[in-house]
Amino acid sequence: MELNPSRVMPEGDKAYAQNIGQLIQDVLESYRPEMTNKNVLLETDFDLVEACVATSKIKSIVSSLIENALEPMTHGGEISVTLIDGKYQWELEVADSLGMPLGNVETTAHHADQMLPLIIPFPASKQLRDAHRTAISQGAQIDTWNCPQGGTAHVLTVPRRYKNQTPENRFSKF
Repeated sequence: MELNPSRVMPEGDKAYAQNIGQLIQDVLESYRPEMTNKNVLLETDFDLVEACVATSKIKSIVSSLIENALEPMTHGGEISVTLIDGKYQWELEVADSLGMPLGNVETTAHHADQMLPLIIPFPASKQLRDAHRTAISQGAQIDTWNCPQGGTAHVLTVPRRYKNQTPENRFSKF
C-alpha cells in the first residue's frame, strides 16, 4: 500500500505551536470511511499536547502509521491511537491487532519473562520506512514493539527542547 499523497499537506509549511491532538484527529477522520469498510474499530486517548511542529511532517507520519496498521486488516480488527504529554517528550502510539478479529484473540498463560514486548529492529513496510525517515530528520524516533496480546505498536517519541531557547521556541521543534 502506497502512502496516499492527497492526505498529506505539502512539505513547505513552517513549524508553529499547535494542538497535536487536533492534527492527529484530522488525519484519523480522513481514514474513517476505510476503517468502517474494513470493520476496524478505532480507539483514541489524547492528552492535551501543544508543540511546535510542521503540519505536513506530523500528518505524514500519522498517515504512514495508520496505513501500515490498516493494510493487513482484511477481516476487521482494532487500532488504538494514544497521545501522551510528558515533561521531556511527547509520544504518539499507534497499536493494531494485525487484522485479528476481536473475538478470536487468544490469551494464553506465559511465564512473566515471555510477556515482555520485543523491539522490532527494522521497519518492514514502505510506510514505516517513510515515517522513520521523516521522524529521524526532525530529531524524533519511532520504536516498534510486539504486543503480547497480538499485533504491533509503533511509538513516535518527540523530545521537547528547552535549553538555550527563547520563550517563543520552548516547544519541541518538529
